[in-house]
Amino acid sequence: MLPSLAQAPALRFDTLTWDFGTVAEAGGRVTHRFGFANRSGRPVVVTDVVATCGCTVPVYSKRPVLPGERSEIAVTFDPMNRPGRFDKVVSVFTSESGDPIRLRITGRVTPRERSVEELYPCDLGGGLRAAATSHAFGYVRHAQPQRSAIGLVNLSSEPIELTLRYGRRSGRLTASRAGTLDFGYDLPAGCGVYGTLEDEIGLSVDGAPVADWIVVSGIAVDNPLVYSDNSAPKAEISENIVKFGPVKRSSGPSTKWISLRNTGERPLTVRAVESRVFACTLRPGVRIAAGGEAQVGIRLTPSDCGYGVAVERIRIVTDDPERPMLTVRATAVIEQ
Repeated sequence: MLPSLAQAPALRFDTLTWDFGTVAEAGGRVTHRFGFANRSGRPVVVTDVVATCGCTVPVYSKRPVLPGERSEIAVTFDPMNRPGRFDKVVSVFTSESGDPIRLRITGRVTPRERSVEELYPCDLGGGLRAAATSHAFGYVRHAQPQRSAIGLVNLSSEPIELTLRYGRRSGRLTASRAGTLDFGYDLPAGCGVYGTLEDEIGLSVDGAPVADWIVVSGIAVDNPLVYSDNSAPKAEISENIVKFGPVKRSSGPSTKWISLRNTGERPLTVRAVESRVFACTLRPGVRIAAGGEAQVGIRLTPSDCGYGVAVERIRIVTDDPERPMLTVRATAVIEQ
């Protein structure tokens, strides 16, 4: 919540908020000048003005504002490439207090007409352009098919024939192409597929493969609708970050332990555990009773790592319907 004018006894702003109303994206930057007066009996300096993002730029003077004197802070907003509603805060720090005075600008940007190249920014070659080269589905739940599409456009002067090819495959993605590249995952109930899904879809233009792959990904988890009442397993991890610190590469393996707890009302089942650099003692199929816990070892073998910082996000997938994936960040510094 923005502070009231009474909370800034030395500098009194005419207003703390300004609504620009409707701003055209192609119309250029807009500026409002927040005027203020020094109502105290001593000079006050505006020491710093901090914006929340690069689209908002404040301009101010660090010259002391004498008692009774007025000054201003100009706040400029750039609407380019920012269509839609905006709400930005600028924090004003003074010599009077460590607590900032917050100024807010709001408004709505009406989008400009975009070129074909902007709408389809990915040049795949052969006159073919795509709206994107990746798509993340997030959670892909069993018995809940998910579909999406990426727009394609042919900017060449001739018709082109598109064919699909595949790189990495999960075996669970289906794809087709027309004016768009349509794809999706459909995981039947009880299929036993859990954890990371990642697929690479390639396109060939008139038989010639384009260079870029389109990467599709998701996390396969259980269908939460299997719990018809309010009782369900609930997974909690004791630590989300495990630090091994500096470790000699010639030293032996070491293990740090954390706990996986089930604070729900039904048994919790571990569905998948994904790690590469750091080994994990937890295995798929482990069941934890309601109110119980399991010890999880994160194991580092320095000789398997190169010198420098080793970082990995270990994924643990369970049948917790609300939070099916937990992530543990493991780090180490491998020294000679």
